[in-house]
Amino acid sequence: MNSADEYFRAGNNIPWWAAGISMYMTNFTAYTFVGIASLVYMRGFTGLLLETGPALAFLLAAVVFATRWHRLDLTSPPEYMELRFNRTTRQVYSFFGILSGLIGNGIRLLSMCKLLESFTGFPAEILIVLGGGAVIIYTMLGGLWGVIITDVLQFIILLLAAVLLLTIAIYSALTTIGWHGFWAQLPEGYAVFPNTSIIAEYSGIPVDPGSQWMWMMVFWFSYLIDYNGNWGVIQRMCCTPTESDAKKSAFLAAILSVPHAFLLLGVCFIARVLWGAEFLDPNDVQQAEMVFGKVATTLLPAGLVGIVAAAMLSATMSTLNVSWAVQSTSVVNDLWKTFFRPNASEKESVIVGRISVAVIGGIATSVALVISLTETDILGFAQSLIALVVTPVLLPMLLGVLLRKVHPYGALTALVATFSFGVLNKVFLHWQFEMEVIASALVCTATMLLSGVFVREEDNANKNKEFFSRISTPRSVLESINSNIPAPLLVVSLFLIIIGLLIAVLVVLPQPLFHRMLTTFAALTLITLGILLRHVSTKHAMLQSGNGGNVK
Repeated sequence: MNSADEYFRAGNNIPWWAAGISMYMTNFTAYTFVGIASLVYMRGFTGLLLETGPALAFLLAAVVFATRWHRLDLTSPPEYMELRFNRTTRQVYSFFGILSGLIGNGIRLLSMCKLLESFTGFPAEILIVLGGGAVIIYTMLGGLWGVIITDVLQFIILLLAAVLLLTIAIYSALTTIGWHGFWAQLPEGYAVFPNTSIIAEYSGIPVDPGSQWMWMMVFWFSYLIDYNGNWGVIQRMCCTPTESDAKKSAFLAAILSVPHAFLLLGVCFIARVLWGAEFLDPNDVQQAEMVFGKVATTLLPAGLVGIVAAAMLSATMSTLNVSWAVQSTSVVNDLWKTFFRPNASEKESVIVGRISVAVIGGIATSVALVISLTETDILGFAQSLIALVVTPVLLPMLLGVLLRKVHPYGALTALVATFSFGVLNKVFLHWQFEMEVIASALVCTATMLLSGVFVREEDNANKNKEFFSRISTPRSVLESINSNIPAPLLVVSLFLIIIGLLIAVLVVLPQPLFHRMLTTFAALTLITLGILLRHVSTKHAMLQSGNGGNVK
């Protein structure tokens, strides 16, 4: 990737299906298989229900935000803050966006290494340093196109691994204790919601089913904010050729997210019933966070365990990759070019961007180390982050798209007011997660609405005319950049064949017949799918060539 447009927007060459799959892959990282998996193992159906939030978030994106983001034609979302409000707001939001990203990505990196610890037995702290370094190098070398194509490849492999693991888990349960035995051995309240036992541990509020519904709805609300204001998700919507493609990509992500919870985390639910509390202590969060890795190593052949681990870890790497790439864009455009080198060349900007990736990645790695060494509860820390940082940073972005009468400094005022309330709550009020998020959202929304009272009509009219005219005007099909970027299916098909052949080598290793059959099935599935996709890609290229289109 030699230009900024190629690096950050993939030359507007990304098909809607690839963007949609990549958006879905942002739906989870190793955190899903550590933090949420522990919740499923400890409290059953409650954890599975929690993971329905991404489907709702992507549906909202498709219906409300996809077209708007695409029409704004952004290289990075901070540009929107200047277009909608002013340059000062853009710079402040860039700083807070980078700050929240550093903390959030530290949690993702820690979760990734926690998962790897459960597979390998190596200490998480060593893995954090090694994994963080690998992600930094990967991010400095890659671009949005590489991230999206990698996501498509990971999606296929992860889907195969998840289906195999879930099928084996169900088979083990049926052959060991049977269907009726499975339901008879369910812990009390494990397969129902509300489950009053979860509240005391995760919220600290009175044991009340209504309170659990509030907890769940607030968590869903946080998904709506986080996913629709997520810089990586917005960037994927902007990299498609048309606004229709942007909308279809969000719908595809929503559809893929519907079976997401049970397909990926159902094995944790089954493990608790099949092996009981002696498998892992359900009252020990640290042990419960290891559940997915232990289930995989218990049920899968060694080679397929490696594939599961690699797919999940690389999914986290891709999430970190796009996040750090977008943050480096903010460093270049909002700091370097603004305060130091306004006339910096494109080559200089790319160099500064890559250096900033190294710095940002190093800080995120340090955050992960601190959380690990202090043995902080990952899920609880994520809840605190949502209330304190995510809401004041992302909610004003979304309200700015929907509300017409907002003062140019309305978003900045809302950020300060909401963040100040969060600090006040952490120091003095100590409200639980639900009430803190609700109050933060109300403070933010009220501040944005009240700011409209102080808007001069002529200023507001000019600002609205420029911004909302851009949102309401459909864009033509974007012209693809003439570059050497190959077709997505061609790359995906090639690496599916290569990975399938590598898995086929594992068939010759000493192992039980059943494991050899599973390994053979996985290898043949990937090789066959790779050949089919390669045929489709070649045929599509021939059709484009015959029509005078771009064959790349």
